[in-house]
Amino acid sequence: MFILGLLGCTENELVLHDATDVFYQSPPQEVDILLVVDDSCSMEPYQQKLSTNFSEFITFFDDANILWHIGVTTTDVYNDGAGQLENAFITWEDEDAQERFEDAVNVGVEGYYSEMGLHAAKMALENEANASFLREEASLSIIFVSDEEDASPYPVYEYTNFFYEMKGGTRRDVVNASSLVVTDPSTCSASFSRSGDRYVEIAEQTNGIVGNICDDSFSDIVTELSLNASRLMDRFELSSLPDMNTLQVSIEDELLDCAEGDFTYELGENEDGDEVGFVIFDLEHLPQPSQQIAIRYYYGNGDPDEFCGGEEAADTEGGR
Repeated sequence: MFILGLLGCTENELVLHDATDVFYQSPPQEVDILLVVDDSCSMEPYQQKLSTNFSEFITFFDDANILWHIGVTTTDVYNDGAGQLENAFITWEDEDAQERFEDAVNVGVEGYYSEMGLHAAKMALENEANASFLREEASLSIIFVSDEEDASPYPVYEYTNFFYEMKGGTRRDVVNASSLVVTDPSTCSASFSRSGDRYVEIAEQTNGIVGNICDDSFSDIVTELSLNASRLMDRFELSSLPDMNTLQVSIEDELLDCAEGDFTYELGENEDGDEVGFVIFDLEHLPQPSQQIAIRYYYGNGDPDEFCGGEEAADTEGGR
């Protein structure tokens, strides 16, 4: 991101914008995705729902021309095949990728009752038989799918550090873990479903996302998993709070109309707990790889109620 002053001309005066935040949509060229799927007795309906959402899962990878690998392992670390990938692994080149994905994630329900998803991921990534799955230049995304808590033997941070070390340990942005687990047991039909707190913790530590496995539909969460794993950005943090009447957003120098719904604005907190503004793009109108996003504005209070001519906004050209 760069912060620049921008001169703009109106009919009667020369206008200096306080800030221009410039971003580039720069996803990785290669991503390796490891799915760790619970294979205990209660998981059959969840595996089936996951298997039918393959097209949503690869949406953003295909849009960004990312060369992806998808490997699947189970939470059972005691069976003879522990640490091995189901059905080898699937790549962007496979013509039968959807069928292979469906077969791979339907891992069955005869696994050990004590699910150890974090440890299973570690075993799969350090298994020499899976060496060709991980590529040196690829980003790594791990996705845990379970309706019970993780019972792995070590603290969560040890697994987090292991996953970082798999990619050299220095660039932590190339690793993330997400979790499709129980976040609210009251929404689950099975009485023995348990909150996946350890899975949630590792997602929070690695800037992954968390979804509730007991939701009726997986479509939305699988799309979010795809976006998170692809590293395509839909949310851009502004360097300062803007005067909403002057906020202008452009992609490749083409000014966007806020009324079209391609983007919106939100006030929130960054990782340091500071109040900041975010410009958020609709998922169907994401900036494409290598495109430049420029966001120009005067300094202000960042009030989201004033976005796009809100109830307190003045009807000025700068806010259009």
